Amino acid sequence: MKPLSLPHLFIVLIITFCCNYALAQNPTLQVSGNPTTCHGSEGSITFGGLLPNTTYQIRYFDNGILQGPITVTSNATGQINILNLNEGTYRNFTFTSGGSSVSYVGGVTLTDPILDPPTFNFLPSTICQGDPAPTLPTTSSNGYSGGWSPAIVSNTQTGTYTFTPTVTCADPVSITITVTPKAPVTFPFGTGMVICSSGTVPVLTNTSTEGITGSWSPAVVDPTRSGTYVFTPTTPPPGCLTGTTFTLTVNPIITPTFSFGTSSSVCTGGGVPTLPNISQNNITGSWNPTVVDPNNSGTYTFTPNPNQCAIPVTYTLTVKPIIPPVFNSFPNSKATICSGDQAPVLPTASDIGQTGTWSPAVVSNTKSGTYVFTSTSDPCAPPTTVTVTVNPIITPAFNFGPSQSVCINTTPPVLPGVSNNGVNGTWSPAIVDNQNSGTYTFTPATGQCAVGTTFNYQVNPIPSFVSSSTRKDTTVYDGDVIPYYDFPVNIPAGINWTNNNTNIGLGASGSGTVPQFTATNMTNDSISGVITATPYVNGCMGATQSYKITVKPKYKDVYVPNVFSPNNDGKNDLLYVYGNYIATLELHIFNQWGQKMITITDKQQGWDGKFKGSAQPVGVYVYVLKATTTDGRQLNRKGSITLVR
Repeated sequence: MKPLSLPHLFIVLIITFCCNYALAQNPTLQVSGNPTTCHGSEGSITFGGLLPNTTYQIRYFDNGILQGPITVTSNATGQINILNLNEGTYRNFTFTSGGSSVSYVGGVTLTDPILDPPTFNFLPSTICQGDPAPTLPTTSSNGYSGGWSPAIVSNTQTGTYTFTPTVTCADPVSITITVTPKAPVTFPFGTGMVICSSGTVPVLTNTSTEGITGSWSPAVVDPTRSGTYVFTPTTPPPGCLTGTTFTLTVNPIITPTFSFGTSSSVCTGGGVPTLPNISQNNITGSWNPTVVDPNNSGTYTFTPNPNQCAIPVTYTLTVKPIIPPVFNSFPNSKATICSGDQAPVLPTASDIGQTGTWSPAVVSNTKSGTYVFTSTSDPCAPPTTVTVTVNPIITPAFNFGPSQSVCINTTPPVLPGVSNNGVNGTWSPAIVDNQNSGTYTFTPATGQCAVGTTFNYQVNPIPSFVSSSTRKDTTVYDGDVIPYYDFPVNIPAGINWTNNNTNIGLGASGSGTVPQFTATNMTNDSISGVITATPYVNGCMGATQSYKITVKPKYKDVYVPNVFSPNNDGKNDLLYVYGNYIATLELHIFNQWGQKMITITDKQQGWDGKFKGSAQPVGVYVYVLKATTTDGRQLNRKGSITLVR
């Protein structure tokens, strides 16, 4: 049950106090007791101030849920004990005996006991990385069962583990287990060394820097080859210390290598390598000369820096001359042709005998192109290009385009003898007629890469409305339906119409028939809209026609009936909110006890006099109305409704 409004709550309290007084009863909360076990039902609530030795039917709310009735008999002092209660909030107690009821509207809260947290005295706080991890017990030292998250202890990283007891009256507890990494013992010569073949190596001592004694295997370092030497302590070292290894890397004597190799050939001025100061196999050093000359042959020497296992190397460059291919005898036909003419043939060798291939290999006679000769006999001969221009077959173009659609008597275009794209020719007919539609043909003069074209000239009539069927002005009321209107035209034509006042309920513009619409007037005065129509044929506009629609206003208030009869006789069975201009609606209906029967937010929704499917009794009901009208007014009203049957 939802809270009562203040006026109705005041009425209920007065009635309750009067009844309590009349019966000489005043229920008083005396004592309450919490459950003694987790989720137990040992709780109790004791009331005094009731009639002695009297049997009561008791109802109350447990955490908002109605309970009862339960039957309890008061003792000789008018005291009642309500037993077997669990944790929760109890309120609004009603005591009924002999057809009379008294109430206690206050609340009592009972709570479960809070238990001690779980303890785990036997778990370690620190382990060494990689050692066996402890198992997390499912029962705490003080007897709680439950589960862990995570469920398994990691032996590789420190973690926090949370134990959640099965019983919810005890709080979860977390423990942290620290994983300490294992550290190898150390020696002055470190854990590794890199030398050139037969270089100096350390002597392996049997006592570490930390004082841990042990032995090496092998016991002596070999300077001629790479190897790993393992130190094993004589006894297990303290803490997380472990044995260690020493790795010796013996590098061979290296010949520096480079991406460009030891020699190459280029054409004069061709691409030559940049001489880097570090080889592909990571040998640093310097070159002499330091820069490669792309125009002259030469030898370049790389000398490694000291303290590297490397020897000097050389790079030799051979530079060849560049001789471009020449084709003075080409083309062997026209270099510029029309599309479809015979194409020239590409020669297989240059004027000085350099042979090679062409790309593309055949000249096209449909589009212009560039053809590249690549020598296969002389690698230093650069590619040579030949261009053959193929002129397309042109379609003559004119300012007035391929066609026009005009109104009769419009000034026609003059047909020129030269197109916009430079094609000469003649027209047939030579002059455009502005009274009749027709096709005019342009024929290009000979010797041009062009085709003929045509110009289509369409002459359109000008439409007009039939004057005998002129639409008359009309006056209607807000909410009336205006039928559609189709303007009569003397010839088949399109129609565009406009409306200068969309507040009457019609859109601002449209085409063809003016549609049917519902007239609107949101004001308190008459408003008008003028509909203007224009006929057209292919852009030829006729004279306009207009008519006016005047819309008078109607009553705009919001009304709630004060009586209705939900007796299923088909008359006044539902309670509605009425109004032509309701934008938003919120209607709350209460019974005489302040209990809400329904909330209505749509004026199409009515109340059938029922609450939760049950018909409500005849009587007076109270409503609270909040509404907003479409013209922006805010309405707040209260009143009464009489339900009759």
